[in-house]
Order: sequence, then structure tokens, then C-alpha cells
Amino acid sequence: MDMKRFFFLFAVCSSLLAEAQNGKFDVRLQLKKADCAQMKLLVTVEVKAHDENSSFLMGNANFRFSYDAHLIKAPVIADQQNFTSQGENASLNYNPLSLNGSVERNANGIVSLNIIYSGSEQNATPVSTNWLPIATLQFDLVNPDEKAGTTLVWNDDKAFPVTGLSEVVLKKTTPEFDYDTYVAKASGVFENLTIKSLSSLCSGSNPDAEGELRIPEGFSPNGDGTNDKFTIANLGKLVAEVTIFDRNGTVIYESKDYQNDWDGRDRSKDLPTGTYFYSIRLSDGRKFTRSLTLSR
Repeated sequence: MDMKRFFFLFAVCSSLLAEAQNGKFDVRLQLKKADCAQMKLLVTVEVKAHDENSSFLMGNANFRFSYDAHLIKAPVIADQQNFTSQGENASLNYNPLSLNGSVERNANGIVSLNIIYSGSEQNATPVSTNWLPIATLQFDLVNPDEKAGTTLVWNDDKAFPVTGLSEVVLKKTTPEFDYDTYVAKASGVFENLTIKSLSSLCSGSNPDAEGELRIPEGFSPNGDGTNDKFTIANLGKLVAEVTIFDRNGTVIYESKDYQNDWDGRDRSKDLPTGTYFYSIRLSDGRKFTRSLTLSR
């Protein structure tokens, strides 16, 4: 290999490594529904860019998490929602989603949800800081009267095999080469799903049995009577401890028992339009840390 070609390839590899470190992705598991009459549990898998500088085009991906097969078992894809050639948002640039590689042995199960990209970079689906559902998975409830709880746990960057994805990088053109590139995206936040008690879920004492917990991605406290407060829907009997931070990490609001009453103020001062961050800890053990947009 001549030196000119060597240094060209070295520069290409260096640029790809730099792109691979440009931003992160976040994933979460959301309880969608418990159908205790049919003994089914529906869980949605979602993805987003970690922050505004991390937006990307979805390439291939493998989302892995573990579950207790004593309590739930036999996962199947109930609904394909994005990055797939099937469903309401079908794109022919992706293959159908699959659970190839999933295993269930005795008490332990691992879900492997796969995205296969088959198009060109102009057609890849963009991922922003808004949560995008990938698929809803259906599990069999082994015993809906079980008092024990369970947690669906992500295989993060410290587990093996890891959850990972590649982003599609726009085509590179040089006098000698014309090629598409795919680079690994660094992982960010992994939000597990904890169900405190399967029996309480089926009895209706858990609010998620009747309505999915919904945390807004933003609100507009401008006094027009609409969306003026940061409102967490379907809290039910749960107690929420809420802390709001600005970009510098300064606490601007906190409550040990949040009553959906934060109106975008730091004490009596209106906060400006911008991005803020919250930490929410629920009495059932779940915790959420994300960003929100305040608009005036």
C-alpha cells in the first residue's frame, strides 16, 4: 500500500471514530397494558437521541433486556411501530422487526429485538429527542395473582451481549471512493421497567392497569389556560418526588409529594423559554431523569 493511500484510509477511519463518539441514544421500556383476563402483559420499547446534539439516522440495531420467566414468559411482537416494513408507519427501507436471538431457559429470559436497515442514507428514519416507539411486545402472565413484582432490565454497556445500534452517516464522496458508512452509536440512558406487584396490577390498584403513566416532554406556562403546568398523567395513588434543574444543574423546583402544580417559576420568577431537566422518583421504585422544553 502506498503512503498516500495509507494516510487517506487513516483519515477516513479517524473521522468515523469521531462520528461514533458524536452523541448517544437512550432507550426505555414502558408498561402499555395488563390484560389479566387474557393473562397478557404489553410492554413498549422506545428509543430517542440523548440530547439535541445526538440526533441520528437509524441503521441496524439490537435491543436486549432480561426478564424473570417465573412471572412472565413467551414474548412475541404484538405491534411493529417504527423502523420496519410492517405496520402503520411502514418503511420499505427496513426489514420486519424480529426477535431472533431471544432465549428463554428455566427462570431466565432475554429479549433480542432487531432492526435491520436495507435502504440508503436518504431514506433512513431520523431519531430526535422525542421518544419513538419501536414495537409493543406481548408477554404471557404466568400467574396474575402473584404478589411478587418484577423488573425488566436492559442489557446496557456493562452487560453481555449489549444493546447497541448503528447510525447511518451521510454518503462520503472522494476522488477515489464513493461509499456509505455506518458507525456505532454510544449508549446513554437505559430506563428499566419495574412492576411492584403483578397482583396489584391486575386488581387495578396500580394506575398503569388503567392508564399509562405519562410525563410530558414540555409545557407552555403562558397563562392561556392550556398546558400551563407540568402535569404527570395517571399518577393515581403513586407519590411522586420531583426535582427540576436548569442547564447548570441548579435546582429550581422540588417537591416531595408533587401535585402537578409547577408553573414554570423559580420561586416567584418566571423562567425563560428553554430546556430544563427533571428527576422523578415514584413510590413504586421507578425513577425517570430526562429533559423537558419550557415554552412561553
